[in-house]
Amino acid sequence: MSDDLARAYAFLERGDMVGERTEPSSVGTAFFDDKLPRRLDSNFLRVEREADGETVRAEAERLGRRAIFIPESELGERLVPFFQERGWRVNRVVVMAQRREPDREPAPIEVVEVEEQALRPARQQVVSGQPWAKKKVMDQLFAGKHRIAERMTVRFFAVVVDGEPVSYTDVYYDETGAQIEDVGTLHEHRGRGYATAVVLHAIAEARRGGAEFVCLVADYEDWPKELYKRLGFDELGYYVKLINPNV
Repeated sequence: MSDDLARAYAFLERGDMVGERTEPSSVGTAFFDDKLPRRLDSNFLRVEREADGETVRAEAERLGRRAIFIPESELGERLVPFFQERGWRVNRVVVMAQRREPDREPAPIEVVEVEEQALRPARQQVVSGQPWAKKKVMDQLFAGKHRIAERMTVRFFAVVVDGEPVSYTDVYYDETGAQIEDVGTLHEHRGRGYATAVVLHAIAEARRGGAEFVCLVADYEDWPKELYKRLGFDELGYYVKLINPNV
């Protein structure tokens, strides 16, 4: 594992991917947030050592974890067939860090800082149609952002059109690092440079706040990672996330 990938994982563990308590497992560590049990990034089993699929599954069941996080992609890929055969959803998530200057300057688009609650209608519209985007889950995802704010600085930025946010991002940062998270643009407002503007603005604010290292995570098999490459981000590696849809 490269130093930058280890640094990104360490930042995630301080902010976005951490529960309020942990329990040891024969395959790694289980994370729990009893106040937000539906937020998978606060409630998961992290596989930290070599194990077969049946052992990992049994540990997830014993600990009541419906999400499994495998930082080492090679180990994750060895486990994927076992879990796919049993109906688990497989997510491959690329980890990226901004190590270059962006290929482009942002268009002269105004980006403003907003409160988290102001982004909820746009966030719900962007994910509408997803099977997991139910009110109980979304409420806990929103609450999770405030939990992260207990550990580090959390700010929200948007492009606003006719009084409503249409493109947005979060940035989480402390004195050493930052993470860009939850970038979204309403479908009818895409292709206008809004996402580029909000992401670069959020990065600039985090760097002004002292963050030297800026990372993000994105779907390994989706197009947004290509946008991030144009904004100076390089791929560091990827992790495998397994989700049991039956629990």
